[in-house]
Amino acid sequence: MTASRDNKLMAQGLFSVWLARWRYSALLRRMGTLTSGTALAQLIQLINFVILAKLYTLAEIGMYSMFVAIVSILAPVALLGYERLIPNASDEDLGPYLKALLLLLLPMTLLLSLLATLLLYGHTLAVGIWIAGAMIQRLAEMHNIRENRFRWISVARLSPPLTMTLLLAAFAWLDVQGMDRLIIWQAGLMLALGLTYAALTLPRAILSTHHSIARMQETLRTSINAPLYLMPSSLLNLAAYNVPVLVIGHWLGSELAAQYAYVLRFGFGPVALVGGTLYQVFYGFLSEAVRTGNKAMFEQYARARRHMKYISMATMIGMALGYPLVFRYVLGPEWMAAGWISMIFAPLFAIMLYTNSVSVVLNVFNRQHYELISQINYFVISVLAFGLAALTGNAWLGFALFSLFGCLRYVLLLRDINKVLVEHKVIES
Repeated sequence: MTASRDNKLMAQGLFSVWLARWRYSALLRRMGTLTSGTALAQLIQLINFVILAKLYTLAEIGMYSMFVAIVSILAPVALLGYERLIPNASDEDLGPYLKALLLLLLPMTLLLSLLATLLLYGHTLAVGIWIAGAMIQRLAEMHNIRENRFRWISVARLSPPLTMTLLLAAFAWLDVQGMDRLIIWQAGLMLALGLTYAALTLPRAILSTHHSIARMQETLRTSINAPLYLMPSSLLNLAAYNVPVLVIGHWLGSELAAQYAYVLRFGFGPVALVGGTLYQVFYGFLSEAVRTGNKAMFEQYARARRHMKYISMATMIGMALGYPLVFRYVLGPEWMAAGWISMIFAPLFAIMLYTNSVSVVLNVFNRQHYELISQINYFVISVLAFGLAALTGNAWLGFALFSLFGCLRYVLLLRDINKVLVEHKVIES
């Protein structure tokens, strides 16, 4: 009885310590707010993919996956990466900077739609509408990261998957047929959500203040690292994953493209939930630490970073063992190829989760060239791996090579990240 009571008291004491740490740690509070919203959004998104698999054929899902791949590749170009530097902008530059980006978005969206037309893609209008909505929401989201308004970010994360659920339910109830209609309607909803989110969260007082064109141009010139490093990095990173969808769909069949695309969607779930959430929390947190010179905030970041490797290992094991069962017994036996692909990609997703969450220091300390070099390597790996797959007619060769050399690429990027952390005395050598 005494031992049992002592254990109970010890557990209560540990819980009290944990609760106090959570209560007084700004980093942990922000992580909790954003993680809860992102987790629910990811869960709804995965449910949507299951519903899609039940409502449409593998060939139709392959068509949808190719559309998502195209907009994912083109979207980072729309704002040239400038939106990623909003958390770093000074208070004086914030107004003209935001207005410059809003003005930039329209011609860039039209240009990207024209590019899709020249490539003879059939959903040109949907491409332009989707990109405009997604990037308006992205701009507002980065402003909320700057202001540490993580409840609004959680709302924005939940809105697209919830509206997609409602759209799928309406299509099923009304017996609306055809993937083309789903793509057009989802693009329209993306634009409506983006405009609503921006109207509710962007600072009206700052945007309504008059700023000259020259002033807006000046804020863009001082943020030249965005188009030089950030936009190419994002473009190459997304192309490394999404170009294979197009290659597989064109040369090896739309059904296999759908299987690969679903592995990406299910694999990016944990990566976006943990890695992406921590990236955004760390970005706002470290940017504030740099602006204020708060060394205690650097220490909190260093402690959180040390625990990330355990989360990554658990993610790898969970994906390798659980995803094949999910694809086989939830989506159906025709999806078993996706289960085997997920096992091959499990190590890659695990190291990606860890690296993406800590790579934010490259933006905070203006070392974006490391990320650009890494993304160039990644894109080359993707092209070579799936180019060989197309030439040999063996997609599995592409999957194996991409996972193996992708892991090596992330190891090299971690080495560069650690250099930056040591240089700025965030961690010891």
